[in-house]
Amino acid sequence: VSTPAFAADPCEVVLCMAGKVLGQSGGSECSSAEKSFFNIVKKNKHGFLPSHTADARKALISQCKEADPATLASIISKFGRVKL
Repeated sequence: VSTPAFAADPCEVVLCMAGKVLGQSGGSECSSAEKSFFNIVKKNKHGFLPSHTADARKALISQCKEADPATLASIISKFGRVKL
């Protein structure tokens, strides 16, 4: 049985990415959550689409209903359009 690529808990992703915004490393506990976030990449035949990628990443972290909207905004502001 294979699991979907974006199976990470949205709240775990928010927690880990919020720490990353603050310059902290969540260590190995956050590696899969960060990977889930950065694996969301939207592109077309011309290449990387930063705005579409940011929207898709925002959709993932917005599933965490307990998250502060300001925290979500800071995560997307800093990492939403980043291509790794």
